[in-house]
This record gives sequence, C-alpha cells and structure tokens, in this order.
Amino acid sequence: MKNKIIIEILEYLKLLLIVLVITTLLNTLVFTFSTVKQSSMETTLMENDVLVIEKLSMIFEAPKHGDIVVFVEDEYVTDDYLMKIRVLYEDMIAKFTGHSKRMRLVKRVIGMPGDSIDIKDGYVYVNGDQIEETYTKDLTFPSIIQYPITLPEDNYFLLGDNRDVSRDSRHFGLVSLRQIEGKALFRIAPLNKIGSI
Repeated sequence: MKNKIIIEILEYLKLLLIVLVITTLLNTLVFTFSTVKQSSMETTLMENDVLVIEKLSMIFEAPKHGDIVVFVEDEYVTDDYLMKIRVLYEDMIAKFTGHSKRMRLVKRVIGMPGDSIDIKDGYVYVNGDQIEETYTKDLTFPSIIQYPITLPEDNYFLLGDNRDVSRDSRHFGLVSLRQIEGKALFRIAPLNKIGSI
C-alpha cells in the first residue's frame, strides 16, 4: 500500500514536470499573453486589453513596418534560451510579489534597420517619403533625437499610436532586435473586442 502511494505521487510529480516543461517552452518560444497598461497605443489598443504575443516567427523573420511589438525597455534579453527561461520565471514570481524588474512596452514599428527616419512639421518620413498613418489622430513631434536618423543594423524606431502621450523612440532612442520579444497579433479581452489586431 505504501509503495503504491509513493508510485502514485511520483507519477503526479512526473506529470507536473512535463506540464511545466511544455508551458515553459510555449511561453519562451511560441506565445505569451500581455496586458496593455498605458494609453500610448490608443485607439488601436486600449488600457487593459489582453493580447496574444506571438514569438515563434521572431526566430525566422524580423519585425516589419507597421507591426505592433512588445519589447523590454531597459534590459537586453539575450538569445540564450536559459536566460529567457530565467526571465520567464522571474516575471511569473513578480506577478505574485508585485515587484517587476522589467518594463515592457507595446509600440508600432515605424523604422527598420537601414531606414532613414525624419520628423518634420508633425509628420513622419521614412526614406524621404511621408508615411500615411491612419491609426493616429495626433501630429508627431520630435523629442531628444536629432533627425534625420539612419537606423543601424538590428535597430528599430518604434512609436506609440497616441503620439501626444506616448513615450517611445523619440524619448529613449532606438530599440535593439534583442529587446523585442514578439508581435501582438490577437486581442482576447475585453470580450467585445476579441479579434486580430
């Protein structure tokens, strides 16, 4: 009887370990969930929207113009998968303790490596052409960066859609590809807004 209980406990532990490994792999390599905490992407994304962040395609292709991405603002997340797993578990613990080490932001890709970015008279220019931005109602004004700027390899220029309140590449500079965790593809909450972004 005692041996049967031990075997049963071991089976449950094995199952728990398998679930933990699968969840870890899914969250570090395939997808995760993120909640919008600010108004910098309104009206495309609203505060408290819950997004599915797709990570798998980042292994094969870099973000493109117009993609909405989630990135870590102040810390480079390396290509080392053990570090990604560590970050995942630190973030999970932070949700319970309320002491997060990392600030994640959601922004739109405006400039890619090699692009020349300029901001003039309230409009954004990429490679000399004014871009049409139907997703923003505000004019865009520069901040600390000198324009025009040419983006080096593996660097991106990201802006929020709500330009009047967004803290973005105009304020903290370019974002490295290594900081970008994934693309926001789908909204799962609130229920009346479920769908692709």
